Amino acid sequence: MPIVTVGTRTLHWLESSSDGVGEPPLVLLHGLGGDAGFWAAELAALSAPSPDHRHAAPRRVLALDLRGAGQSVGPLEGVTIEDLAGDVVAVLDAADIARADVVGFSMGGLVAQALAVLAPARVRRLVLAATFPRTNPQARLFLDAVASVYRVGVSPRQMFDLIAPWLFSLSFLADPQHAPYLNYPEDDPNEQPRDTWLALLAAMQAFDGGPQLAAIRAPTLVLAGEQDRLASRCDAEALANGIAGASLCVLPGGHLFNVESPVAFRAAITRHFDA
Repeated sequence: MPIVTVGTRTLHWLESSSDGVGEPPLVLLHGLGGDAGFWAAELAALSAPSPDHRHAAPRRVLALDLRGAGQSVGPLEGVTIEDLAGDVVAVLDAADIARADVVGFSMGGLVAQALAVLAPARVRRLVLAATFPRTNPQARLFLDAVASVYRVGVSPRQMFDLIAPWLFSLSFLADPQHAPYLNYPEDDPNEQPRDTWLALLAAMQAFDGGPQLAAIRAPTLVLAGEQDRLASRCDAEALANGIAGASLCVLPGGHLFNVESPVAFRAAITRHFDA
């Protein structure tokens, strides 16, 4: 099991089963409330050789448990997005990876931005998906309300029921066959404690990457969901306009457009990294 202990932090990640001889490696960063398992489908799909043979060999793909998620633990009092970016550097060191392509989704997109500023030599190309330079006012009001409810003692299941409908598009929710996506995962062995979720939310809410977007030098693709109610089209445009040379691609779906449009999501990532 890939895991490294650095000081008071124990950091865990999942890795593709391929031999990973293709270059460069790819690092995947999940969002708030998620863990490395969020990337289960991408671990297999993105590690495979490119159909057009630009990458003829399997690629090494790592999906990290950010601190406080999955099996990664460490101090959370006063934790910042920059601290989480430092954790990513520690994993890269432990995995003997000098430079990687990086995909950050939602809160993971904030960590990816901070990583590209903190350790620019470690990031070859960057994808920022369903994310923002700072939490927009509408998302902030929603998440603050959710946090206030969580603090008074509602269960993780009640929290899931409150948040889940806002993760998908109206058309996706209207299809009865998608009902299972709104079922709470009762058997989650790594259910995130309330205080941990709240600490990571505070880190996300405190982050403002806008002033540092110009410092990001890695070629960047910004991916936005057409009906995303948490990371808006305006957020995506702010990222694309703030990072020199960045491009913007809008995909069908809500916040979790990787679930609603998985083929288009992976194709956009592959095109960007193969460019």
